[in-house]
Amino acid sequence: MIVEIDNGDVTVSADLVAGHFGMDPKDVQPLMRAGEITGRVEKGAGEDEGRYRLTLWHAGRKVRLTCDAAGRIINTSRTVLAGRTRALP
Repeated sequence: MIVEIDNGDVTVSADLVAGHFGMDPKDVQPLMRAGEITGRVEKGAGEDEGRYRLTLWHAGRKVRLTCDAAGRIINTSRTVLAGRTRALP
């Protein structure tokens, strides 16, 4: 999958987010609006120049995607945050 990067603005599809959190893509936007899915984008510097790191959080889980300048995902990690998990609806 590809993440869209346009002049430093990063767009991730609902399908991509939903796939990592095991949910229906139609649920992504409402959960983001409610603050239940949050994220951060970091632009690489130095030896990481030209890369982007996207971190998404939901329901005690974290997904981190590392992309190149073209938006190709080159690394993915998933973490369950200890003591912060809850059952998904």
